[in-house]
Amino acid sequence: MKCLSQDSIIAIIGALIADELATLRPSDEQLWKGRQWHPDTMITTRSRARGENNEIEVDSFEWISIASRVVEFFQFDSSGVEDYLLRVSSLAQWAEVVTASRTQGSRDITFSTSGSTGKAKKCVQRWDNLVLEAEYFAHYFANIDAPVTRLISAVPPHHIYGFIFSVLLPEILNVPVMRGFKAFSLTQRQALFAGDLIVGFPGWYQQLAQAQTEFAEGVNAVCSSGPVATEVLQRLQQQGLAEVIEVYGSSETSGLGVRRERGGWYKLLPRWQKKDAEHLTDIAMQAAVALPDEVDWLDECHFRPLARIDHAVQVNGYNVYPKRIAAVIAEHRLVKTARVRLHEHDGGTRLKTLMVPSQDARMMPVDEIIAQVREALMNQLARIEVPRTFTVASHVPLNDMGKETDWDPNADLIGYSVNEGWRCI
Repeated sequence: MKCLSQDSIIAIIGALIADELATLRPSDEQLWKGRQWHPDTMITTRSRARGENNEIEVDSFEWISIASRVVEFFQFDSSGVEDYLLRVSSLAQWAEVVTASRTQGSRDITFSTSGSTGKAKKCVQRWDNLVLEAEYFAHYFANIDAPVTRLISAVPPHHIYGFIFSVLLPEILNVPVMRGFKAFSLTQRQALFAGDLIVGFPGWYQQLAQAQTEFAEGVNAVCSSGPVATEVLQRLQQQGLAEVIEVYGSSETSGLGVRRERGGWYKLLPRWQKKDAEHLTDIAMQAAVALPDEVDWLDECHFRPLARIDHAVQVNGYNVYPKRIAAVIAEHRLVKTARVRLHEHDGGTRLKTLMVPSQDARMMPVDEIIAQVREALMNQLARIEVPRTFTVASHVPLNDMGKETDWDPNADLIGYSVNEGWRCI
């Protein structure tokens, strides 16, 4: 496979635009994430807009921002054609620029991590590795009971999991793909049929299980970004879903393993070889890669993730461990769960925490919850470990794949924050 189709490129560009505009205009997030993207969709400034349904009105800063996302994702920097995105308007024209750039320069892809364990970072993946992984899964799914004839994707195509399974895989298999609201609608209306392969994430499968969605015989599913609870898998199969195949990996590594048995062992993908308990070897590159989690090894090819590795971060020159601190906070009777991260502020670094209150704290003022938790932490942790900024929210924020995302302690978007001076914002 040497190139991407126009349809795939437009789907990716649309997802990148939606993601960027959702960040720039958070109040319209669901509007952008639910939009359908077509070749005649036009990017235009407000002064040139005609009020047509296919127009996306942006200001000059937003235009540059979304163009920059496309340039970064498709690695335009080495092709010299990136300026053309500021000269053309339709997504069909943008797709032509992408195609031209990929024949003249880099063919690699830049993905972003979800930020679930810290600040989001950029991860460049080699095109050949991505294609080989998709080809492996094309062969893998050829051996299930119902060969794949259509992809039903609830996963954005600009994430690495969505890129492999909702872009590369259907192109290799030469089958259509339904995305976004179309995918949700078909699933909720129970309009799937044999040969459909659902590409989803744990939170969505949990919703389907709770809604008692029924599936036709021969419908299969694939899941990544986290394990699906065993009871959820059992309920889905009772509702008719043939199999849920789980893929383990990350934006940094791409896919590492796959399993079909509920709660069973993942089998390493052909690209990888066990080096030691914490590292794999990329066979083609002969390079060692650290595993993103602590794992239990059955043998040289089979493993099972145990827990996220709790990496240290530095605060004023001291190593502290956010995961351990979050666990201490979550032990407080007023806290159901907590997250701790590094927060850059005024040129320095400190810790911030997000707390979801327990049932005992539901009727309490936010500042009282924070005061009690902070007082307890002063007696349990070293001073450098006590977060400087506290946010109380109804839930841990998630992205459109159901993975945890960062939060802004200075924005009243998901709850209430109190800084070290006890001022409500």
